[in-house]
Amino acid sequence: MRNRLFRLLFVIEFLLALQVAIAFWSHVGGQYHLDLMFWPWKFGLSLLAAALVVAITAGKHVRAAAALLILTIGLAGLVTYYYHLNEPSDEDEPADQQTKLTRGPLQPSLPDAAGLLAAHHRLPDFAAERLLELRHI
Repeated sequence: MRNRLFRLLFVIEFLLALQVAIAFWSHVGGQYHLDLMFWPWKFGLSLLAAALVVAITAGKHVRAAAALLILTIGLAGLVTYYYHLNEPSDEDEPADQQTKLTRGPLQPSLPDAAGLLAAHHRLPDFAAERLLELRHI
């Protein structure tokens, strides 16, 4: 009975560790680079990392599993760096297919770039005041 409970808990831990590994890789490496990546890299390294986390928790060869987990994270970083170096550039597109910022018929164009931030109304609320503005005469 106790062995079955541990198996169920290890399966739940594996699924949680898999989700955490993918989310962590997405946040650290960047979702854009993960989208460019060939799917077996993402799938295999994420499964390996989750399995190693469960092996560490189970207490089987903890030092070896921890060392392999560190190597797996390093390999994931190298793969992400490779895709970062080989990402497609904007210069490769022909001039007629480059995306341009266009406004719809209901949005009037402004004479300066202030129209780009018009949708972010609360953005100035977080700006710090200048030192000269704090010093009143």
